[in-house]
Amino acid sequence: MIVINRYLTGLIICALCNTGSVYAEDTDITFLYTGDLHHFVTEGKDMPVFVKGGTLIDGTGSTPRANPGILIQDGEFKEIGSSTMPQGIKLVDASGKWVLPGLIDVHAHITYFVPTGWHVEDDVMNAIRAERFMELYQKIGVTTIADVGSRYKVGYSLKRVQRMGLLGGSRLYVSGPVLTAPAGHATEFIPLEEPVYAVVATGPWQFRQRVREAVKFGADFIKVTPPYTLEELSAVVTEADYWKIFVTSHIGGVPDLRLISSRISADAGVQSVQHLYPYGEDRKKVLRDMAKKNIYVVPTIGYHLRELQGKAHVKGNWTEIHLGHTYDNVMSLFKDMQKAGVKFAVGTDSNPMDMLKIDQIYLEELKGLATGGLSHMQIIQAATLHAAESIRRDEETGSIAVGKWADLIIVDDDPLENLETLVNPQLVIQEGKIVYRQ
Repeated sequence: MIVINRYLTGLIICALCNTGSVYAEDTDITFLYTGDLHHFVTEGKDMPVFVKGGTLIDGTGSTPRANPGILIQDGEFKEIGSSTMPQGIKLVDASGKWVLPGLIDVHAHITYFVPTGWHVEDDVMNAIRAERFMELYQKIGVTTIADVGSRYKVGYSLKRVQRMGLLGGSRLYVSGPVLTAPAGHATEFIPLEEPVYAVVATGPWQFRQRVREAVKFGADFIKVTPPYTLEELSAVVTEADYWKIFVTSHIGGVPDLRLISSRISADAGVQSVQHLYPYGEDRKKVLRDMAKKNIYVVPTIGYHLRELQGKAHVKGNWTEIHLGHTYDNVMSLFKDMQKAGVKFAVGTDSNPMDMLKIDQIYLEELKGLATGGLSHMQIIQAATLHAAESIRRDEETGSIAVGKWADLIIVDDDPLENLETLVNPQLVIQEGKIVYRQ
């Protein structure tokens, strides 16, 4: 039978019943508002895969190990460390290569605008382009994306269709439009019209209402942008926690003229914070509090470096003049974060204008982390296990471990020496399926 999530009884899914062998009769589809289970539309199970040879970097920071012998079955890692290959399965020979978990990007905007503006495309065109973006992400070894601000309800629909098995590309988690106050970030793009990429609220109860609406539509998490008060953000965190989802907050920028969003985010206890815009005068204490509360930082440092060089879609001049957002301050803040002991997760702040060069954009983020002082092993952790932890998916992905989804990449060179090899995989496996082979 099919079990329908009680929070989503209004969804029209009964049409999926009794339509042939494509639909499993005993599949539980209670994932629809959290998106935490496998596809329920299948065409039979893939043949098991055995990865032989190579050097394993498992995403945990552990010492690399040779010839791990990885058995993949039913979309999961079934055995690691096998010395013999079972009979009758697909062999992947990784001899002389390196094996890593699938990469993750926890700050993407796959449905954002293109230079021609908002009014020349509809939701269907936007979704089709977004699906292509997801495929290009998958091709460079990014098997999981967190979309932290979507066009209208397009992000929700993309995730739902993907969970139905009808959409390819990297596994997608979504916030829907960002949640903000009037005049908040993401409302400035078209100030005389209703926002495209944001929903607005004023006061704790309106913020709670917006969280409930997002849950109804299928949000995996909530993205909040300034300005917000402690009461408002705390209400969002409390409401999200009730629904067993999490909150990530945008720190700083144009709507944070008093540089207080970092302090508010730490006090409210969000799951993660985004960006390296200037913090307030008490930033070292704020960072210590974040480390103590295990609040992850998504620095988007590659984006900031492009922004400060005038190469991003939004120029950095205003924030540099009025907020002190400079290269030196970005690097200084990043160093303070490392000293405080916060954990980092990779997020690129990509948008559709980046899609044809997403390998370059992702690599710039990795190299930016290296410029900021992280080792290559720390960068790999930020792109895998720590990224999964930051979106509360570490029980399912982020490292190569028995019972987790079989998300895996094989690269030619040693990534502890050469970061560029990470975005040029020879083979990509996502949930046990070989989805790309060079």
